[in-house]
Amino acid sequence: MNGSALQRFLDAQTWLGMLLWGIAFMVILAGIFWLLRAEKRQFDRRGKGRSWLWMRVLALPMLAVTVVVILVPARSISGPEALGYVYIALFTLGPLTWFGLHWLAGAMQSPRFTRSESTGLAMTGLAVLIVPPILVGLVQDPIFTASQRMQESGFSKADQAPLAHTAMPPQRFRLGEAGEIYTQTLQAPPDVHIERVESAPGGDWYDTATMTHPYLCRQGEDLHLAWSANSTLAPLRIFWRDGQGERHQAVFHAAAGSLANLSARVFVVGWRDDGFDLPVPLAREVVQFGWSLASDNIHYRSLDSLQPGETFQNDCVMTGYRRIAWQQEGPIAAVRLRFRPTPPADAWQAEFRRSP
Repeated sequence: MNGSALQRFLDAQTWLGMLLWGIAFMVILAGIFWLLRAEKRQFDRRGKGRSWLWMRVLALPMLAVTVVVILVPARSISGPEALGYVYIALFTLGPLTWFGLHWLAGAMQSPRFTRSESTGLAMTGLAVLIVPPILVGLVQDPIFTASQRMQESGFSKADQAPLAHTAMPPQRFRLGEAGEIYTQTLQAPPDVHIERVESAPGGDWYDTATMTHPYLCRQGEDLHLAWSANSTLAPLRIFWRDGQGERHQAVFHAAAGSLANLSARVFVVGWRDDGFDLPVPLAREVVQFGWSLASDNIHYRSLDSLQPGETFQNDCVMTGYRRIAWQQEGPIAAVRLRFRPTPPADAWQAEFRRSP
């Protein structure tokens, strides 16, 4: 789990979830401690307690050597053959290395370990490595379910209130011959903190944090909406806390009836050497940018990877978007926007290229 994934996992936990995960990890650690303590007592009775301690100290270097044997040769192999090698080595070279090193280390101890004793130590070490991840996988769903039920209960009790955000006037943009979009910003006052945004695309409410939502992005406590003109924006239910820490909720509906009368503006992308400027904020999922190749083709890249200082919570591409490594990457040559309207309307995209 990388740093960003870990942070999103921690942010998603309620206090009950953190408590249950804490109990689960304490139980696992207690089980490992009990196993090692029982094993040490067994070898103490045989007069091999000191040798057992050395074997346990050597377990980490032996694990490192085993991992090297499995992974390093795969780096010299390209394509799917590398993955095939890893799978084969995991069940052949890996066990041979792990058990072989235990047999060798056990024979070098004083007093010596028998072959069966060294094998038992290797098996115990494997159990310590394999069983905890299995147990974490088994308790993950029950803990998530309990945490979600508690969270849902808390949100359902939130007071109904007028929307704290100011709904800015909607806008209509024409993206060349590709299509048109509507946009609108919900601007938050200084003392509001958004806790959750739900959408009801099919009539039931879903947390947008657990689903793709190219029509919605968040920057700070402001929400920016953008959706295809040939589709409708599903209702949004917004939960927030005010300056006194009280939780409230409100439902927002886009003014669908008046949108068709808006004048359409041309969607113009502003180009800079270090980035580009969109006329309105759009969700990261919508935007791709690209560089020209020698063949005059465009190589596009999504915004899945964060730059230093960016977060997944603030997922808008704002006016003034800048590539930190622009001097190494070179100027962006094109921007592609991809929209997925409400079915049965088809997905579509618009491409904007920088003039030479």
